[in-house]
Amino acid sequence: MDRIIDLSLHLLDLLQNSAHAGARNITVSVIEDQEADLLQIAVSDDGKGMNSSEQARVLDPFYTSSNSKKVGLGLPLVAQAAAMAGGSVSIDSNESGGTQVSVSYKLSHPDRQPLGDISATLVSFVAGNPLIDVVLEYKGPEGVFHLDTRQIRTEGEGQLAFIFKFEEKLRGGLSLAGYRPDRGGLFHEINGRS
Repeated sequence: MDRIIDLSLHLLDLLQNSAHAGARNITVSVIEDQEADLLQIAVSDDGKGMNSSEQARVLDPFYTSSNSKKVGLGLPLVAQAAAMAGGSVSIDSNESGGTQVSVSYKLSHPDRQPLGDISATLVSFVAGNPLIDVVLEYKGPEGVFHLDTRQIRTEGEGQLAFIFKFEEKLRGGLSLAGYRPDRGGLFHEINGRS
């Protein structure tokens, strides 16, 4: 059985890396530029940064900074998916704090994985990490969408009510910007996988 991994699952790996590094603020940027035939996904955080030795090894699947596991496949799989789609990965980290992982893909490349449901990915991450604030910046074919959890969180509001409000604003805003999660994401259709 052929199993398609979508890019939103790689995004979840990057978000979990940020959480593992102790980030309290994460910015996710997704840019679809049809003119440049480019899809870019970037995750920036204020967590513990990496030194030059860690940065040199972070794409090695047999390297992990975790004491509880023997391998770290998240970033190597992200890099493999980017390379297969004519793209690349860049990592910029400051040892005193903060890391940005930027991934690019050729939008029309036949081996580019579909974007998947970034709404569900972000909702599940935000629900499971209530102490981390997330900013989403999405630039799609029909517009730009910006969402910041700090702007929609109400003091005294329960976590469940916050998550419902977050999901509603997220799905509505992404839809206006041209993202179509009901088709597996806009990028499913572009690649002929609708």
